[in-house]
Amino acid sequence: MEPTTKRSARPSVGTIIVALLAGLLVLLILFPSGGADTQPPDCWAYLFYPVPCEPWAAPLAGAVTAGLVGFGIWKTIDRRR
Repeated sequence: MEPTTKRSARPSVGTIIVALLAGLLVLLILFPSGGADTQPPDCWAYLFYPVPCEPWAAPLAGAVTAGLVGFGIWKTIDRRR
């Protein structure tokens, strides 16, 4: 009988770092840096493209992206073993 190897139930440190960097990148891309108080309000990012003005949109998108990237990398690496 071949010995079975234990698979890690947790993602590696590298996976966590890459996922957090991806989430931070999305947060910075969607974070509003300025706006005009019109009806409806207009907001734009650092590179002057329009972004949502809601304060929850950028952090939520960053967190969802970090979770999806981390899960995807973790499962891809786990499948190769």
